[in-house]
Amino acid sequence: MNVFEEARRELYFPPVRFRLVDGERIWLNFAGRYRKPEVAAGRGVFFKFSNSALKGLFQLSLARWMKHPYSLKVALLEEFWLKNYEKRKRIVELFDTVVCALYLIGRGCYAVRSAMVEAMCSDKANTAVKAYLSRKTGLNFGGKLDDEEVRKAVGAMEKISFERCSNLEVLRQNLQSFAEIIDNLIESNKEEMLEFNISAVDKAIQEVAGEVGVKEFREISEYFGVGKGAGDERSADVRWYMQRSARYSVRVEGSVNAGNYPGRLVDFSPDEGVETFSPVESLGKVLPGIAKMHRPEGFEGRGNESRNAVIILDSSGSMKNPESGSCAIIGAFAIARKYMETGGKVGVVNFSWKTKCLKPSRSEDVFKVLAEYQGGGTELKADVVVDYVRSEAEGYDVILITDAGIDNLGEVKEMLKKLKEIGCRNYVIWISSEAFRRQKDELSKHARVIPVSDERDIPKIAITI
Repeated sequence: MNVFEEARRELYFPPVRFRLVDGERIWLNFAGRYRKPEVAAGRGVFFKFSNSALKGLFQLSLARWMKHPYSLKVALLEEFWLKNYEKRKRIVELFDTVVCALYLIGRGCYAVRSAMVEAMCSDKANTAVKAYLSRKTGLNFGGKLDDEEVRKAVGAMEKISFERCSNLEVLRQNLQSFAEIIDNLIESNKEEMLEFNISAVDKAIQEVAGEVGVKEFREISEYFGVGKGAGDERSADVRWYMQRSARYSVRVEGSVNAGNYPGRLVDFSPDEGVETFSPVESLGKVLPGIAKMHRPEGFEGRGNESRNAVIILDSSGSMKNPESGSCAIIGAFAIARKYMETGGKVGVVNFSWKTKCLKPSRSEDVFKVLAEYQGGGTELKADVVVDYVRSEAEGYDVILITDAGIDNLGEVKEMLKKLKEIGCRNYVIWISSEAFRRQKDELSKHARVIPVSDERDIPKIAITI
């Protein structure tokens, strides 16, 4: 325990849980007893290695959080990137060892040399790693260049920028290059043990959504088989869009009567009450024809009363396929999330070849229907939408998101007019085009029109409903 504390303090690393277990290894536990990261050490290591080597091994473990920066998200991504390699976990362990050893030597923590000399066996992969570190740092890690394969591997490793691993795309390229070099040299496939529970992996998978495209995220979810809908494309898509939409916020407030203020001046009437009398405008006299008063008028303010919405989303072939990440869907998710967070319900109309209507709710089904892509023509069955709103969503806010390629635009304008008549507040988020410029004035009679020049601008809209 004293050796661990010394290793931690030398790195100025904050306190972290340390636990003794059975065995002869040291590993990272990403979800310990209190669901916090910890370093666990087998009791046997204290008899197997010198104090200097133990200190170096502990610092290698801690350096993973400091330098990589290492997290369960990164650990999952690394394994997924090497999914076609049978020895992927061993490759990842060797790669991380190089990255962290270089970092520690740069910090003046030379105990890592003792750790690698005592702990790493003499197979070709380990020999290549130690020989590379010896050449890179000038310290003797014990790797010999007697073998031609090892010499070639060390030469190839010198082309990899191990110091540049904070960017995930650079990390991916470096790791895959390293895997090509080292895979055939690995003779022992005993990898470091990484413990984690299902809830921790599920959370990490969600974080991964912020780093990769929707198609790759779907593959990662299926590969690890974690959480609801593992292998279910729609569920994986929903998780990806949910994570991406969290970067954006839509302001949703209801209109309320915030009170009265002194309005226009009219002739004073005693029946109205003396509190409305204006002595200045009346020249101080209460005389017919001279005395004036302010007619009280109400003004509209903003309140926190929850509102409900129907999102009408164009999923025709002219809209971007969500396979590569649709900004229109991200925007729709951001709008739906905000209404739900303020206590409202959300209904969905997804239209292309078919006009699909989902009853307003606060369930995950809302996001599943929003993430659906039909990819056909652009025809919104206006009469179906009007009947749906009348029966399920009268008085709701109605938000139409489209690229203006609607075939029956005249019917849509009539639809907006009817929805306005039954108390709906209509909004049209329109990816502008020549058709938009011709129709904007007509649409503006029945809806607030919000033009965007590019679909990528949709999630950036802050609508005050």
